Amino acid sequence: MNEPSELGAGDRVELTFPARGDLIVLARLVTSAVSARAGFDIEELEDLRLAVGELCLLTLEGSDEGQGDLCLELTVLAEAIGVECTLAGASGAASAPGGNGNETAQLSVQILDALVDEHGREGQNGSVRAWLRKRRGGHAA
Repeated sequence: MNEPSELGAGDRVELTFPARGDLIVLARLVTSAVSARAGFDIEELEDLRLAVGELCLLTLEGSDEGQGDLCLELTVLAEAIGVECTLAGASGAASAPGGNGNETAQLSVQILDALVDEHGREGQNGSVRAWLRKRRGGHAA
């Protein structure tokens, strides 16, 4: 049985905040707390914290600064954490993964490749959704 301070499979935490780059620190803080309570070690926790920051930046790629909301959803799985980041209500939001050669987006993808087990980005109904999955005890690359 889980102690009150622990999170187990099926537990979910949601955070919604204005789509501004300076507020991504909120996503990182929440990710640190959730991953610690889900039993991830300090190295995995740091990987997740950094990866979620890049995931948020990737989600904002191609959108107008300050338009819409970033919705972050962290789901504790049996041996992993799944994170979805959605940009909703933004004008100018990219509709597909950035294949335009944008160096910032390419760097974010490379960082995610190094830190997590799986990740992706897609356009969906006028919004952008990026996701990642990090397994406990696994190594991404």
